[in-house]
Amino acid sequence: MTRPVRALLKWSNLRHNYRVAKRRAAALAYAVIKANGYGHGLEACANALASEADGFAVACVDEGVRIRSAGFDHPILVLQGAYNAEEWQVAADLGLQLVVHHEQQLQECQGLEFRYPVPVWLKINSGMNRLGIRVDDANSIIIQIEANDNLQLVHVMSHFATADEADDAFFTEQRQIMLKHDWPVPLSLSNSAALMRDESIAEAVSRPGIMLYGSSPLAEKTASELDLRPVMSLQSALISTHEVAAGEGVGYGHSWVAERDTRVGVVAIGYGDGYPRHAPVGTPVNVAGVECPLIGRVSMDMITVDITDVPTAQIGSSVQLWGELVDIDRVAALCGTIGYELYCQVTPRVPRVTLQ
Repeated sequence: MTRPVRALLKWSNLRHNYRVAKRRAAALAYAVIKANGYGHGLEACANALASEADGFAVACVDEGVRIRSAGFDHPILVLQGAYNAEEWQVAADLGLQLVVHHEQQLQECQGLEFRYPVPVWLKINSGMNRLGIRVDDANSIIIQIEANDNLQLVHVMSHFATADEADDAFFTEQRQIMLKHDWPVPLSLSNSAALMRDESIAEAVSRPGIMLYGSSPLAEKTASELDLRPVMSLQSALISTHEVAAGEGVGYGHSWVAERDTRVGVVAIGYGDGYPRHAPVGTPVNVAGVECPLIGRVSMDMITVDITDVPTAQIGSSVQLWGELVDIDRVAALCGTIGYELYCQVTPRVPRVTLQ
């Protein structure tokens, strides 16, 4: 019998979510498919969006190489830019667009000869204090870029630190820092949260990421409230059922003890598949169409759920860990994390199965 755990991928929902982003974008929207398409598959995401996306954004040159090698001719933006001179050359050869976030990156491309200038996006640190050139230093960097015949400055970009939070004071501050400056090229500012919070930002390219996969980018709104649909449904099945009496414990350490006579279902999924080991008791799990609480500790290959109130549940009954029946953001919040991490940590031993 084949182990029943699967990640079911509905690509029509990815396209739907991109269209939601595109409707709110001022102009172009580059689909962010870094980190193996947020765990959904890099090339698979590119293929699903090939007919609609204005371009793609990835984290590193290696990811850009994978997309080009798969035959996609879309604009590809590398968000961390080149790590060394060799990557500058690779980017030039493959027509990748590179972010410049540090002056040293410009030094590393000195002396190189490219057939065509590399399109460059200058990243500005407008307050996130992670990557980027400070606004006061931007003009000198722009002069260096424009003086280099191997480079073509095409966009200035920044990244918002708090666009996902309901208190938008700092988001507004960052936005104003960028919008009030007289930049020589068009802007790219909005991530998913900024797109969903304020569609009036004047920019040439937005960069939707997490919203494409059906997770809410806003703390105060659910994905369904934003008309976002989950692309991934993490599924498995019951492989055993049994009864425990009130007072008996379940799982490692007996961290959960039954307060009533309980019917227990064992599901073939665990942290070896990417299901979070720190998921607490009560985390929702859908069994045979009914929401049930997780009980006991998550094991490497199994979890246990209380199916007392689902008399029809039996060995082989379907189980959904997140997807259309269980909001991944709800699971993530209970685990003290975010949907991004849950998507990305689904392990390679979980087969990805295309639905449509």
